[in-house]
Amino acid sequence: MSAGFKVRRDDRDKGLSMIQISSIAGTKGDLLELAVGATTWTEVTSSSTHFTRKAIAQDTYASADTEVLALEVDGSELVEVQVANNSNASHNGDRMVATDTNTVNNTGTDSAAKEAIFVQRGIVGAVADKNIVGNIITGSGVNPDAA
Repeated sequence: MSAGFKVRRDDRDKGLSMIQISSIAGTKGDLLELAVGATTWTEVTSSSTHFTRKAIAQDTYASADTEVLALEVDGSELVEVQVANNSNASHNGDRMVATDTNTVNNTGTDSAAKEAIFVQRGIVGAVADKNIVGNIITGSGVNPDAA
């Protein structure tokens, strides 16, 4: 499997749309986020949070591009993604932090941090393939803990 996030099951037909980006470059399958108050989507990083809106890029995009075709996710989709370490079924149910735009960090412990953006539901293929399925944790963009 190529790197990145790939929807394996989506029970709702949300369709694809062009989303606004600025000065970022990436590939199909990269996970993007939109923070509250922002006008352009940015790439997910290890400091991204569970409450931002999320979308999966459907095309490669260059730093000169102002938009990219994407699928905005609502968290109900079953999504396949690569992990940093060998996949492990004992991690099912664990919340995970992004390593970068196309990988999550499966440390073997459930992350209760606000940076947890993925919940593992199962593994795909051999453990050395480093692929899992689960759900992206997404929100409205507003920090629920903000005063």
